[in-house]
Amino acid sequence: MIKIKDFGTRLAALCGGILAAAALAAGCAGGQPAARPAAPRPAAPATAPVPPASLVKVPRPDYASPASVAAAFYVAWAGVDAVHHGPDALAARCAPLSTPSLERELAASQPATAAWQEMRASRTVSLVQVRAVTRPDGAPAATGSAAYLSVYATRVTVTTAGRTTGSDGITLRLTRSGTRWLVSAVLFV
Repeated sequence: MIKIKDFGTRLAALCGGILAAAALAAGCAGGQPAARPAAPRPAAPATAPVPPASLVKVPRPDYASPASVAAAFYVAWAGVDAVHHGPDALAARCAPLSTPSLERELAASQPATAAWQEMRASRTVSLVQVRAVTRPDGAPAATGSAAYLSVYATRVTVTTAGRTTGSDGITLRLTRSGTRWLVSAVLFV
């Protein structure tokens, strides 16, 4: 008995053999040297593995703008997709937007395995949309090498228990590294 998946593979091999024989015959009949049949190609798998798409969409920052980097960092830092990611996703998303020292801090402060398993079991997805980026009251004015910014966002969290919407924010310190602004510290949550 031939399974449908095997039938498709066998049919493709049969058609390939018929085409090769026809090409060989045409080459011989036309006085042309016979073409070498192509090496058989392995059959493609029925379904190719596709990496899971992240629901956390970090905007591409303009590294010349501290506000743009701060907004992108907050989306990366506050977003959670326990359906498609592992516990190290936060650090990986934040790495291109962080100084090396903050990157190490974030990598060391990943959620505990039990906490992540609970989020995964409840299919937690939490997405933020940045509403505003401002200089916090009382913060020093931005210089060519440092800036303090507060990011305000709307957060939508969906779990197996339901959906919640709220507002939250964060205050960040950014520093210039060459021509790029990077987040160097999470100050207030």
